[in-house]
Amino acid sequence: MKRAFVKALVLDKVSNTPVVLLGIENTKKILPIWIGACEASVMAIAIEKVPFDRPLTHDLIVTLVNELSLKIERFVIHSIRDNVFYAKIVLRDLVVSEQEAAEGMNPFIEIDARPSDCIILSLKTGAPLYVTNEIIATEAITFEDLSESENEEEFKKFIENLDISEFKKLLNDNPEDFTNFEGGESEQDKDNQDDDNFEDYDD
Repeated sequence: MKRAFVKALVLDKVSNTPVVLLGIENTKKILPIWIGACEASVMAIAIEKVPFDRPLTHDLIVTLVNELSLKIERFVIHSIRDNVFYAKIVLRDLVVSEQEAAEGMNPFIEIDARPSDCIILSLKTGAPLYVTNEIIATEAITFEDLSESENEEEFKKFIENLDISEFKKLLNDNPEDFTNFEGGESEQDKDNQDDDNFEDYDD
């Protein structure tokens, strides 16, 4: 299982559907996920960190989690069925002590969720988003040859008019048009290492 980061939010010009592009950390792969227009709007707000006077739905979820003595540990995009991605939120019950956990009490709570909600909540909270190895192997797109010197801005300009249906063809024909997807890492992210050790959450 590997960490994923939002690289871009683009529009599939064929289906007129928003697509979020997730960069897989320390790889040359991205995972495209088609989402709804409403979800894309909320995601764009989260990406841009637009402030609101009153809490939006995902802000309310974060508040509830905190008030109920829970902590969001991670989000996991774990499977795909009938072209639909499935994800889950992994919460830790802070009421369960380390001693109780050692005695066998499970402090973790797993909640089924849409990938779009997981991505939005990850953007808002900073909690890590992961993708299972199976999904990466079957659904992610691999860049065979990437120029390390390419500028991130060039990639952003390129995807503004991207026709996602031609994405794989473009990757094969013009790999030099893309930058290296290694995923950014903030100071708070450095506590989340050795992603492949989370076998319990890799369905």
